[in-house]
Amino acid sequence: MLKGRTFVIASIVFFLGIEVFSPALSFAQSKYWIEFADKGISNKTFVPGNPIFEKTKASLSRRCLQRRALALHEEEISTITIGDAPICPRYLRSLRANGIKPLAESKWSNAVSAMLTPRQAKRLLKLPFVRCISPVGHADLVSTQPMTIPARLRCAVARMNPQSIDSGCGYDPIIYHYGDTNIGSNNRAEIYRLNVWPLHAMGFDGSGVLYGFLDDGMRWTTTSSIEHCKVLSQHNYVDDTDVLYDVPGDSVYQDWHGTTTLSSAMGYLPDTLIGPAYNATVMLAETENAGSERNVEEDNYANALEDMEARGVEITSSSLGYFTFDSGQHSYSYKDMNGHTAICTQAVDSAVKRGVLVVTAMGNGGDKPYPYVQAPGDADSILACGALDVNDSIAGFSSRGPTSDGRMKPDICAPGVEVWVQNHDGSFSGGTGTSYATPLTSSSCVLIKQAHPEATAQQIRHAVMITAANAAHPDTAYGWGEINAYAAALELGTIVHPMQASSDSVVARICAGIASKYHLKNVYLTYFGNRDTTTRTAPFDLVADSLIYSCSVGNAGSPITKIGTTMYFKISALDSSGVTTLNPRSGWDMLTLPGTSGVADNPQNAITSKLDVFPNPCSSELEFDSNVPGEWQLVNSNGSSVMTGTSRGAATVHIGTSQIVNGAYYLQFISTSGEAKTASVVVHH
Repeated sequence: MLKGRTFVIASIVFFLGIEVFSPALSFAQSKYWIEFADKGISNKTFVPGNPIFEKTKASLSRRCLQRRALALHEEEISTITIGDAPICPRYLRSLRANGIKPLAESKWSNAVSAMLTPRQAKRLLKLPFVRCISPVGHADLVSTQPMTIPARLRCAVARMNPQSIDSGCGYDPIIYHYGDTNIGSNNRAEIYRLNVWPLHAMGFDGSGVLYGFLDDGMRWTTTSSIEHCKVLSQHNYVDDTDVLYDVPGDSVYQDWHGTTTLSSAMGYLPDTLIGPAYNATVMLAETENAGSERNVEEDNYANALEDMEARGVEITSSSLGYFTFDSGQHSYSYKDMNGHTAICTQAVDSAVKRGVLVVTAMGNGGDKPYPYVQAPGDADSILACGALDVNDSIAGFSSRGPTSDGRMKPDICAPGVEVWVQNHDGSFSGGTGTSYATPLTSSSCVLIKQAHPEATAQQIRHAVMITAANAAHPDTAYGWGEINAYAAALELGTIVHPMQASSDSVVARICAGIASKYHLKNVYLTYFGNRDTTTRTAPFDLVADSLIYSCSVGNAGSPITKIGTTMYFKISALDSSGVTTLNPRSGWDMLTLPGTSGVADNPQNAITSKLDVFPNPCSSELEFDSNVPGEWQLVNSNGSSVMTGTSRGAATVHIGTSQIVNGAYYLQFISTSGEAKTASVVVHH
């Protein structure tokens, strides 16, 4: 609903009363949102079995419904509302019959954008299904506002001293490849300030989390630090194409901003640039036209957010801000920064209600005549990000709170001055603006989500805010303060993450990252083979500070199961508060044991690697995302293969399960490069 905008139409209609004195005005077109009164169907008839309901259901991925169900504590089918239904086709046909060509559609707002003359707008208002008409404006990229950048300073960061590990089990090697302490040649300082390194050390890299990025063009396929990205989908909403750079007519800067922000979040160039969530699965949306005016349209933003939500996105990141519009169009005022007026804010609010964690920039106007938050940063229940300088002081340009209705902003802060990024021409430099605080925050949240897949968006947001540096005394400059990713992850519960699993004919070794905000009293492995009749247990030993644990099965105290079989296992961690955390939470992980001796032990080549399968449990169908080609098989508890298939990569794989019996299964995926991944699956009809 486009609340609070009908008054705009009143002024248009009043002006139309004198349009005969300005003939040219009658034919000048501007872009408007046309909001409809309903979806052409009532709430009472929008129920399962209704054709419109079934069409709506088919447009939402199972991953989307699973995320909604988790956030809303409802059955998946109950999370589908009339707001998800498509715009009524009759209304669209009527517009076309009146010579109006819809440019973009928003099912959440029940509106379309179109180019209209004032006379057309007046005529459309007489149609019974049109609720109101509002102008669509443009907004600035928040990173391109003029700002004073302080002289480059060296940020003193304490170096960790991880102990030497002889057991073949230790920190993930990525933490040794952030680069040296020179802030001008790598992003080591940002990683430390975000306190991301403990999560990296435990093997978290964003795997399995669906991440959405909204920006201008992104030259990811030819930029060295991000060419590895696992891109599930990409779309250019400006030109309605799937090409994100070098589109005819593009400004030479069209792919600059998006490339730099993406590199800060997902870069992977050891010793030069490591983004927090370098291995997440990402959906890319080009919503910004960076031409000479560097503006972005709100309908592109709303379209992209709707599409991402329907595909199952869990966390989105956008470094865009809306406030001052092009000449001749309706601009926002401070009173509009109330969490429900701006079109983009309404879109964000709809995504939040459906379980998406939205991370966006505050804006770069802190030292300008208008110093306050820009939309959609005014939305409630999101993370609006302020920028810190290299000394962890609030940057002068970082926009301030509160919102016009009195809510505290920003929600969180992160480094936003001299952030190390890769540019679209391949060079590296320091980026400044809340545009860079935003992807650093959102990618940190991706790691937290990976550590706690059971956590909802609002639980992650709450944990991030209450563990931040200024949580005891939030204010309108820092908000809750600088993010502490590791502390936020611990706030959500004990972390248990299998990192490596390896075996030879004598010993099977399991290495895991395990940490708790409470003292860990007991950590142990429960395991059995598919030829065994009972389970066994074996203790884990701490091998690296307080993060990494190792368990060896096959020594005198913990006999290994018979060779040539499959070992099933799970990890249990009991903390001093009396809570036991399991991984996996249901079912078992698995490790195939070699049938002959002399198999080399390679602990850095993890045999056990998580697959993100949904829904789980499943009834008639399960899905998993595969971004590389390979083969899969579904194995029953006896170790027999019941279904097999292939994946071409960069696609969601659908597996029908309606014809197999209820029970526990294991989905195995082997990529063409030989990487093996396994996930437990429960089928229940």
